Amino acid sequence: MTELRKVYTTVDARDRIVEAALTVFAQRGFDGATTREIAKEAGVSSALIHHHFKDKDGLWRLVGERISAEFVETIKASMDPGLRGSAEGARQMVAAYLSYWRAHPRALRFQLWRVLGAPADEREERSRQLNQLFVPEIQAAQDAGHVRRDMPAGLLMVTMGGLIQYFLHSDVETHHALAVTGAAPMTDAEVLDYVWGLVATPASAPASGAAKKTRAPAKAK
Repeated sequence: MTELRKVYTTVDARDRIVEAALTVFAQRGFDGATTREIAKEAGVSSALIHHHFKDKDGLWRLVGERISAEFVETIKASMDPGLRGSAEGARQMVAAYLSYWRAHPRALRFQLWRVLGAPADEREERSRQLNQLFVPEIQAAQDAGHVRRDMPAGLLMVTMGGLIQYFLHSDVETHHALAVTGAAPMTDAEVLDYVWGLVATPASAPASGAAKKTRAPAKAK
């Protein structure tokens, strides 16, 4: 299944190469991937990759740009200007964050490889871009009293993003940790309730108590 939208108008295999690059980079990271392997995945020659994208670094940057652009588009689409600064608006943004990475597992792995080992300037650029989108929204909710004020808005965003990504890429470890005390695996909705509950003020925290119920040990029969 493809994760990146087709953008090229000519039938020259560039979209196929970019999708193949995402697959290989997600599996092996920047250092472990080769243009030969990407060419094999795309069903094209290495020469065609060099013709269109010059080298592996160029492909990595393009894949990163495409992921970031589609990710930002998804998040912005979830933002209602009329809800800016509200608990509902901030929570919708966090929900869109979770939904995007859930639907794009290879893009999530690519994001992890950015942290583990990739061109430093590309990582710096993407980090600034994404944080400039997210953090002001959390700060607006913080200023309105819907998000706790004992931590900087940026740290709250990192906390939520880090937990969500961990739940998604380390689901096996999470399920086993919960199972030790007899707790059931968490659904995405329960994860969202739990993560939002960590940063929201009491009045804006989830009212359902779903996250608490999920973490409670199962009763013995």
